[in-house]
Order: sequence, then C-alpha cells, then structure tokens
Amino acid sequence: MREVGRHPSLASLLPERGLLRTEPGPEDRWSFWEAQLDRLGERVFGGAEGAARAAPLLARWDAAVGKSAHGDADHGALQAARIDWALCDAELDGPGETWAWRAAHGCVPGVPADAAVQALARSQVGLFELWPGKPAQLRGRIRGLSLRIDEPSLEAVRHERGGPLALWEVRVVFTRDEARMCRPPIAYPLEILPRLQRAHEQHWREPSRGLDLLQLRRMRLQWTRARKPDARAAFG
Repeated sequence: MREVGRHPSLASLLPERGLLRTEPGPEDRWSFWEAQLDRLGERVFGGAEGAARAAPLLARWDAAVGKSAHGDADHGALQAARIDWALCDAELDGPGETWAWRAAHGCVPGVPADAAVQALARSQVGLFELWPGKPAQLRGRIRGLSLRIDEPSLEAVRHERGGPLALWEVRVVFTRDEARMCRPPIAYPLEILPRLQRAHEQHWREPSRGLDLLQLRRMRLQWTRARKPDARAAFG
C-alpha cells in the first residue's frame, strides 16, 4: 500500500481515506500525478490555516453538488475530486486565481513553486468521451478539448460499436511532452451523450443556459442514489 494524505489535517478533510490508500498504486499510469495532487493539497490545506482556506470552498462544492456519503458509489473518488476542485478550480479573488495558481506563483508560504505545482495549476478537468487506440483519445464534451493519452491498457481493446467506449470525468495535467491523467477516472453513463450534445450547442447559443461540470456532478450523485436509476431522466 502507498502512503498518502500523511498530514492529519488532510485526513480530517478526507476521513474515510485514512492515512493509507488501498487501491493499486505504483503501477497506475496516473500514480505520480495523484501523489503530487495529494502533496499539494497537504501543503495548501494542512493545519489550522489551511483548513480555514479550504472550508468556504468545500462548502461551495457541497451546496452545488451535494455531500457524498460513505454508501455512495465512488465515494473516495468523489471526495478526492472535491479537494482537487477546491485546490485547482475554485476561483478566489479573480478569474483563474486558485490556490494552485497562487502556489505556482510563490504566494503560499511554505509551498515551493516547483515544476509539478506549476503543472497542476494549469491542469484541467472535464467530461470526456474515451476512444481506445494507440494512443487512446479523450474528446471533451463541455469545453471541446480533445487530446491523446498514452494508456497502454487500452491499446488492445477492440471496439466495434461505432461510438465511444466510455464517458469519463478526468483531470488532465500537461507536461512538456504529453498529457496525463491525474487520478483514476469517474465514469458517467453513455446514455447522456445526446443530452451533452444539446447542452454543448446551447452553450454556444446562450452560454448562461449551458451545463457545467458541477451541475453534472450533482446529477450523477442523484442518479447513483436512485433506487431505479434512469440516466436520461436524471440528466434531463
């Protein structure tokens, strides 16, 4: 098992994860960047001062998405996504200004603005169609970002349906040479692709009525909790 979240204050933000991760670690393609996210989260949100930084942002997430409980599907992944959002996506005093951005510019005491921190500050999260191949391709369904991912486990996948293999929520970090996934993906139902296409078209006609990822996260949480989950109704 691989140690993560060693700072007690981060464990208090993710109590169900404890101090040890039980999922596979070093062999995962995203394990390095997952560790870097955990490290940055510890440094920015650790201690009493860090907890005060995180609290209002996590409250914003809970209000927009809902609180995940232990019985929820992908609970650990959702909790990690919540911290990552507070760190890398939640804007503070200006557009694009996040805690990761501040750390990357040397504005967080005790956090060195090294190359990994700067890369994480530029990371992007989105909902992507997965197309297997060599390399695999991720096609963004919200911002339109499309990129290639070197994921050997998908090279041999035979896919003959004529459409994407999966629909994933993924955080991507960009290095000098390639794009990498930061954490294991969170799966969404492929049945909502027509809804996403309509939302994408609506966004360009009237941006205020388009869907954003926080809305989709809330819909997914409600969908996974339904006794008889109906993807088309939940994401309608």
